[in-house]
Amino acid sequence: MSLRKKWKNTSLANKKCNKCKETYPRTEEYFYAKKHASQVGSLTYHSLCIACENKRCAEYKSKNKEKQRLADIKYKETEHGYFKEMYSGITRSKHGHQFKSYEEFFDCWKKQQEKFGLNCPYFPWIQMTRIKGKKKATPTNISKDRILSTMPYGPNNIMFISWKANNMKGDVTPYLAARYLEFVEGSPYCKKVTEFELTKLNNLHNRRFYDDIDIIGSIVENVRHDTELREKYMDKVMELFYGDKVEH
Repeated sequence: MSLRKKWKNTSLANKKCNKCKETYPRTEEYFYAKKHASQVGSLTYHSLCIACENKRCAEYKSKNKEKQRLADIKYKETEHGYFKEMYSGITRSKHGHQFKSYEEFFDCWKKQQEKFGLNCPYFPWIQMTRIKGKKKATPTNISKDRILSTMPYGPNNIMFISWKANNMKGDVTPYLAARYLEFVEGSPYCKKVTEFELTKLNNLHNRRFYDDIDIIGSIVENVRHDTELREKYMDKVMELFYGDKVEH
């Protein structure tokens, strides 16, 4: 290891802004910088100071709002732009997520593409799109969907389906329900979570069933002198056991 000090060109210690003509230290505190194209470990600095460059950008955006809007739409309609925006929404979702990175999220889309292409998994006749800039939702657009709505977004709990299919899940048809169950059955993770939740619901139902019997039994005991009320609550007990209303 050399003990010699690295030579520095002192004439390059400062830099003058091409617009305001002020001189500042040649550092990233005063000028935007990027890696030098040919010199390893070196930086090249913007010709304008940060203050002047920010002002120039703001003026350009102000004069070219429509151009900027169209450029933004064009970017968001690319695969990269579309899914970057979608992932950003997932990271802010109140439902939470289990993705370690954008790459892991995007890999889920790539794996789905290998199986379904651009076709909607629920409605295979729909070719999904990435249309932006419309004032209303596009039915064919790709949308994110949690297979199990009780669980957060994650590698094992996400599908990319058309906006139309996602919207219709709130008004499920027998066909859509059958397709949904196919995907739940085809995922070991979703199947296990569903079985666990069904077990919890069954246990809760059984617990409530016996609680209801105890409550009604105590009421029947308290109203044993009132024939009409006693018959009414005995009918409730029969409904719990047989599921049908008792006809007199």
